[in-house]
Amino acid sequence: MATAIEHRTGRVFRLLIRAGLGAFIVFYATAVFINRELGLVDKIERPLIMAALLLILAVLARIERHLSRGETPEVTVYTNRHSFYTATRKTVENCQDRIFVCYLSPISPNEVDASFQQHIDACRKWAKSSPRHRFRRIGVNSDDPSMIEFLKRELTEVRRARVNQLHYRVKLLDRTTYDAAMFCVGIYDDDQVFISCNSDTDRIVGIGIRGREVVRECFDHYYDCLWHSAVDIEKFPIDEVPARVSPTR
Repeated sequence: MATAIEHRTGRVFRLLIRAGLGAFIVFYATAVFINRELGLVDKIERPLIMAALLLILAVLARIERHLSRGETPEVTVYTNRHSFYTATRKTVENCQDRIFVCYLSPISPNEVDASFQQHIDACRKWAKSSPRHRFRRIGVNSDDPSMIEFLKRELTEVRRARVNQLHYRVKLLDRTTYDAAMFCVGIYDDDQVFISCNSDTDRIVGIGIRGREVVRECFDHYYDCLWHSAVDIEKFPIDEVPARVSPTR
């Protein structure tokens, strides 16, 4: 009887986690859109970031209590860009199945430090190395010329992968809705997630978590919500318009 009750309780809690993450995305998008129109986005950006991180920590603490012995997640905090992207690059090189990542900044990777560019290159190399590898990136549209160049390169990679029967997919979110305060999630195989929030080209808050339960019950759902809210990069007129792009739905 006790086991059955625990099972039902765990199931209910997992549903609440998913509902909470989905609700946060909706709340975030609505709040940023409304407050951008009112000119208040700078005042709510930091509270939204903190709310997102607190939600993550609360979920992790709750999941940890439900895990069996020996399954406690490994959490690593990174205080600078070099250490964070060095860790993600090494993880990319050891992945066997999938890499699902976000890049939600309007700043081109070419304007960020070399460690991040090495991470980008490692992802592309990994995706090309096997037809079994599944790669996804969620980005944002931008009118920055250097960012347009990055998006054109991504579009080329998507088309080349299709021709070679590889899996390299990219979707874009509307920049006017999803602001820089949205935290980025990268999922590597089924047991590693990296979370980051960039406040500038030289500042980052980064967390790495290794735990199969954490990935499955929390961040897979978060990433799926973003992915299904985004539009395929091929539906943006990136080839024709060297300015702000808009989805052609």
